[in-house]
Amino acid sequence: MPGQPMPGQPMPGHPMPGQPMPGQPMPWPPQGQTGPGGMVPGGPYQSGPGHRKPKSKVGLVLVALMLVVVLIGAAGGGMYYFQLGPFGSDVSADRKLGYVVQERFDSAYKPKEGSDILAGPWWTDKYLVRAMPGQIVGYDLTSGKTAYTLAMPDNHYCRASAVQSGKGYIAVLQGTRREGCRRVSVVDIVNGKVLWSKQLDPMGAPSPGRSGTQHFPAYDHRPVVLGDRLYVPTDKGGHVLKLSDGSRIETPNPKSKCFSTHYDVIGKTGFAYRNCSRHGGDEGRHLTAFDAAGKVLWKWNLPTQGSRKYLMTGVLSVDPVLVRVFGQNQSQIWQIDARTGTHRVVLDLTTNPRTPHALDPCVVAGGDGLHDCSRQVVSNGVLFLRHRLGTRSDTRQGVAAYDVQSGKQLWLTAWGEEHDVTAPIGVDGDGAPIAYLLPREKDPGALLRIDPKTGAMTATATLPRSGDSSSGPGNRDLTAHPDQGVVAWHNNQLAFLKTHISSKDAGDLATLVLK
Repeated sequence: MPGQPMPGQPMPGHPMPGQPMPGQPMPWPPQGQTGPGGMVPGGPYQSGPGHRKPKSKVGLVLVALMLVVVLIGAAGGGMYYFQLGPFGSDVSADRKLGYVVQERFDSAYKPKEGSDILAGPWWTDKYLVRAMPGQIVGYDLTSGKTAYTLAMPDNHYCRASAVQSGKGYIAVLQGTRREGCRRVSVVDIVNGKVLWSKQLDPMGAPSPGRSGTQHFPAYDHRPVVLGDRLYVPTDKGGHVLKLSDGSRIETPNPKSKCFSTHYDVIGKTGFAYRNCSRHGGDEGRHLTAFDAAGKVLWKWNLPTQGSRKYLMTGVLSVDPVLVRVFGQNQSQIWQIDARTGTHRVVLDLTTNPRTPHALDPCVVAGGDGLHDCSRQVVSNGVLFLRHRLGTRSDTRQGVAAYDVQSGKQLWLTAWGEEHDVTAPIGVDGDGAPIAYLLPREKDPGALLRIDPKTGAMTATATLPRSGDSSSGPGNRDLTAHPDQGVVAWHNNQLAFLKTHISSKDAGDLATLVLK
């Protein structure tokens, strides 16, 4: 549903002003209040996009209504401003996007195991490529037609590489909940063909009476491609295969104390999350960075406190290196320095989920490891995250900015009093975050540019209004419910993909691409 937080654990927020006057900044936080780690966020709460105007005279009257409540706390008095603005805002921009691809799920679709999780998207110069039930499909971005369809059995449960290689190769794990992910296929998405497919060797012999699935990749294991190497993780260690032909490069040594359980890649840097607890004694978890040739660039040990260890759920960025960790009853984002082995807390994620808070950029599937942490952007030393604005029943979403070096919240911004905004989906050529504004009532969805210094939002392009060739059966419009899948932005093209599907989605929209 729109306005609901993204999957994963929440991050801390701060007491919020209620609803500020359009376009007017307010003191933030109230005097005497502090942000994460005792730091006072340094910027105002912003409300007021560049393109908006009141919808009614009643709204104009209500703009003038402001309630000021003074709260006196033990540490000193604080001033909270609650302002009631107009009933929403018009959304307009000079540019209007049009549909290029509109694809539905088969009306006879039935999930193989209750519900399916489908990978993608991947972009090429010509195609948007995604997983569909039992298939990999490429859509022509000029004609909007299906360019190719490749059979990919049992792609409903296991993961695929999030990032393609320089030659346009992706890796897809195949399997079932019962058997695990026992097959891997490499696909050339530029030319629309399967390069090779093979069964994976088990990482050890199954114990008596057990299925042996623990010796194969599970649902939370993502393959990674970097250079001409394919990394396939399991809970017992990782396979390293040659990407071009599937030949074996490296198999974990069963006598080694440390072994890789998850991989990830950001840009030209690969990461391995290593468990160092085999053969007695537990040395905790390590994060290793490596290049396209597999050469180790650095290693960083997660700290421990006595017998209690910190664990990791993902890497957010390479420069600076930001990681999401948990332990000691805390969830935090750290900046790490592999050279010195030290870390600094950027943001404490532990919070009451019913209060305003920044939303977790990581989608945690399973326990510790390297999971999808793409629901954020880092630009010029600033971390931009989606942020819940209200309390309890008020679940509107905005965007917050945090200085990576100090952890200071620079600003918190929203579009009006009634609209929701996604997490940043990219940055423009100037390093400004791009987000998607969800449609509401008569207002269409829109692309937003967020000023990185002030948080001011500007609509740069609008979508067709809900119902204009975009709605599926009933009221399931992909543009209005992006949390049900993926919103992706690439080369001035906007895509909506439904990726978590069940039998109720038969015949519904699966893919929309606009430009």
